Amino acid sequence: ALFARAPFHEPTLAHSPPPGPDPRVFAASCMEPGEYEALVARAPHSATAAIDLLQAMRTHKIRQPELVVMHGGRLLKGSHRTFGNELWTVMEQVFIAAAELGVEGWRDYCLKQLTKKFPSSQRVERLKGIYQESEGKWVEAKKIYVKILADKPEDTLTHKRLIALLKQRGKINEAIEEINKYLDTFSTDTEVWHELAMMYIEAGSLQRAIFCFEELMVANKRSMYHILTYAELLYSVGDYEISRKYYSLACYMDGSNLRALWGLLAVNMALAEKDKGNDKMAQLQTFTVERLKRAYAGKGAHGKLATGLLTNGLPAVQ
Repeated sequence: ALFARAPFHEPTLAHSPPPGPDPRVFAASCMEPGEYEALVARAPHSATAAIDLLQAMRTHKIRQPELVVMHGGRLLKGSHRTFGNELWTVMEQVFIAAAELGVEGWRDYCLKQLTKKFPSSQRVERLKGIYQESEGKWVEAKKIYVKILADKPEDTLTHKRLIALLKQRGKINEAIEEINKYLDTFSTDTEVWHELAMMYIEAGSLQRAIFCFEELMVANKRSMYHILTYAELLYSVGDYEISRKYYSLACYMDGSNLRALWGLLAVNMALAEKDKGNDKMAQLQTFTVERLKRAYAGKGAHGKLATGLLTNGLPAVQ
């Protein structure tokens, strides 16, 4: 959740995650199946397991602040020797989670300890800005960030916090303007391109969101999420031919992906009139339907409903 109110990595913009996939699920999906769930299950039973969980959450940018405060707080109550070199990293992680949740005790304790340990750190100064944000003191927070940037204009995280202030205060147009200025300098920041796309989608500016996803695909040509979202946006603006190409690409990359298959089915239906007499397109639609039927076979009532729709409820491509 790049632009959430105060996440640990790349903190930026809103009180809740942007629309789209659940950031916790999306990030955890980068791990082996069941790996994150196993870490969560083990964390209450040992300090080592809890540290491993917190480290995984940082590495994979998984945003579940309640888990961070629960396990990180429990660890901080014990012997600090347990952490080794992780102590200050975990303390920062707990601070940001606590600031997001409004857990003032842990928020204030962690910031006090970090300030004492690193009195001249710009990173800690940024945390003081996040503290002011959590108190709703936007002017004070902005002063801190502007001062940091005066000394270190290349500090991308602080730039993002300034953008966060605008979004939290409902100044969406100004936030979009600032993001575009930011991307003029830091044009390879894919997380910011994604956030800008989500803001354009919220504002109904789908053509601009499409441009953002084109930039994202340049950076990561094999991202299934980027390809599918791009195809969906093209479908939404009526660019069915190009949408079909990207849905087809997604199906080629993963022939069992239901989101890709249903998307390809929908765009084929949208182009059914144009495709009349085209044997290749008829074969493509047959392939898509058969793949979906196979995916829903043996899936109980849910599968029967989907199979019935696929068998009886779809217009054929002549």
